Amino acid sequence: MIFSSLPEVGGHTTTTLKLCELLRPMFSDIRVLIKDIPGHGFSPSASDELLRMGVRATRCPGRNPRDWCRLLGGRGKPDVFLAIGMRHLSPVLALLLGARQSFYYHITHELSPSVLRQLRIYGAVFSKLVFISPATAQRYQGPAREPAVWALQPTEFSLRPGLPIPRSPGVARFGFLGRMTGEKGIGLLADLIEKNPLPCELHIAGRGPQEEAMRHRQAKHPDRFFLHGAFTAGERTAFLSRFFSGIDWLCVPSLDDREGIPNVILEALQFGVPVLATRSGGVRSFVMDELGPAAPDVIRLIEPRELSGALSSLLATPPPTPALRKRCREYFERFFSDAVLAARWRSILTIPAG
Repeated sequence: MIFSSLPEVGGHTTTTLKLCELLRPMFSDIRVLIKDIPGHGFSPSASDELLRMGVRATRCPGRNPRDWCRLLGGRGKPDVFLAIGMRHLSPVLALLLGARQSFYYHITHELSPSVLRQLRIYGAVFSKLVFISPATAQRYQGPAREPAVWALQPTEFSLRPGLPIPRSPGVARFGFLGRMTGEKGIGLLADLIEKNPLPCELHIAGRGPQEEAMRHRQAKHPDRFFLHGAFTAGERTAFLSRFFSGIDWLCVPSLDDREGIPNVILEALQFGVPVLATRSGGVRSFVMDELGPAAPDVIRLIEPRELSGALSSLLATPPPTPALRKRCREYFERFFSDAVLAARWRSILTIPAG
């Protein structure tokens, strides 16, 4: 039994779909209980995708977890209950269902004092707490805790890298993909690109509050700023293939320490694009033994104050070579492939191999 929300866009939907895909060969029967969260919406297409996998999805009516359990009645206690986030509601449902094993998947990097207090309570309810990165697990663990369990948040699609498009020499191309907000660092990155005396381009894909400001920069510097809009789920693979084949480095200048391991980093590596990122939240995992560590030319981690110097350093180097792009893909396969993720979840859920 998996408990989650299923918004039109967001980590809950991505995680739910991929986990069902990974776990389907391990269980004869998987059910997903979906609670609509105000303001998040509901994705009928994601629900249809679950049905195509042979996974039954039930939407929770009302607010009473006992009513939800009645919807699931007649089948006995589930072997495994896995709550994908859903704080406040998850421990109540875990107690009511009485599964043989229960897991709370904390799919944000947030570990504020109030969240830590909640998680300590959840530790008495669930068999295990699961965190989305080694860095998050390490922060939670502390000196007096047993080792915390982690499993990387999966991406929804397997992406097929394409060949880089032909490019004119002498102009470095940086990319930013995601929400255009202050905490994502897009304003800081754009300032540095605008002021840099060397030829360079910033390709931006996404939406957000700072989109209009980026359009003003594009109008002012049409040779430096390029906005590519956003994409729908159905266009995802083709859009990302075009975007990543047109840049040299992906920039993730996040200023938010609640950041997990952004999917855009995994997507870039899958397409053979090296990454420049600030040390924030779960991104710190790339310098820990559990994930490598990645070579600096594959994933270069810096402090926000070092971003200007890092950009200038990359501008003084040649574009990524085919050998470097290959090493980016190899790093993804080593730590983030479906086979690796499935094996980790099999271990966490204590399912015998085979």
